[in-house]
Amino acid sequence: MTTAALVNSVLRFFLLLVAQVFVFNQIAWGWSGKDYLFVFVYPLFVALLPMRTPRPLVILLGFLLGISIDFFSETLGLHAGALTFTAYCRPLILRLVQPRDGYSIKAYPTAADLGSGWMFRYLAFLLLAHLLAFFSLQTFSVLFLTDIIIKTLLSLPASLLVLGALILIFNPRA
Repeated sequence: MTTAALVNSVLRFFLLLVAQVFVFNQIAWGWSGKDYLFVFVYPLFVALLPMRTPRPLVILLGFLLGISIDFFSETLGLHAGALTFTAYCRPLILRLVQPRDGYSIKAYPTAADLGSGWMFRYLAFLLLAHLLAFFSLQTFSVLFLTDIIIKTLLSLPASLLVLGALILIFNPRA
């Protein structure tokens, strides 16, 4: 990991932590006394780590960001568990959306390097894994499978829209 990539990752860690805790955790929409739509931006940290970051380090960094959000949100490991699972799934998702020619050694998981279509698919699969893990851990029962699916299907497009806007605004490169 280059120095620029390291600095960008550290800044991204803290900015996404602050954004999630102080802005996006305050956003929840629903009906009949239940919240169904949430916006998650912090999985973007795991998504934008350099491709060649070792898997154990990605998992550790995902856990650290998740537990930091849990500390401020008082959610007792919910975000840590979901983001750790997301970090674990990252190589599988990267293989799933891999271009025909494979990845360049110097490629970063950005739209600039791999195209906006690739980036959308990558973020969609990563967020889908994260949201399913998060809402499953939140309810901790298959009896609420309908709620898990509704929350996931409503939160996925909202989170993707916000992540797309953040990527366009900040245009991460390294």
